[in-house]
Amino acid sequence: MKETEKIEISIHGRGGMGVVTCAEIIAEAAYLSGNFADVHAYPSFGAERRGAPVQAYAKLSRTDTIWDRAQIENPNLLIIFDETVLNQEITSSLRQGGIFIINSEKDPEFFVEKYKIGSESKIVIADISKLAIEKNLTIDGNPVINTPILGLLSKALPDLNLDNLKKVVIKRLGEKVGTLNYELIEKGYNLAKIL
Repeated sequence: MKETEKIEISIHGRGGMGVVTCAEIIAEAAYLSGNFADVHAYPSFGAERRGAPVQAYAKLSRTDTIWDRAQIENPNLLIIFDETVLNQEITSSLRQGGIFIINSEKDPEFFVEKYKIGSESKIVIADISKLAIEKNLTIDGNPVINTPILGLLSKALPDLNLDNLKKVVIKRLGEKVGTLNYELIEKGYNLAKIL
């Protein structure tokens, strides 16, 4: 994705996975970077319950104030927390030349073939669930991936550098839990496969 004036991010997952928190951390870290004049993060969901499909959005503008709070129909950056929510409609919404980030153990080529993601798009992938389970970052036995997946985002979008992500995560979660989460962000960054 070339540097654009406005970056629209759509995040898809399930209730309880931290999709909304992830969008908020993205917006805050983007603002701290000094590369964006305005940022917004907001959720979109129906009946709130653990396990139900959830979406959240982040809008980052390099130059202008963001007035629009509508759902993002065609993001230039798509983040998928859980492969089971992914379908052709979601992948087709990604703008040409966009970035597709997914938590999966599969190879990037699988998503290119199955979902017809164009060669001009960048795919960033890592098995964040496995990483969270290995480090015992779970809630009720479910892996917490909302912070570790930020490492993949940082790899794809250098404006969201690791230092700013660390500041935001430690501020939100405290020193002990924030440090563990940040370590997993770094690991996600290092594990990220890019196609």
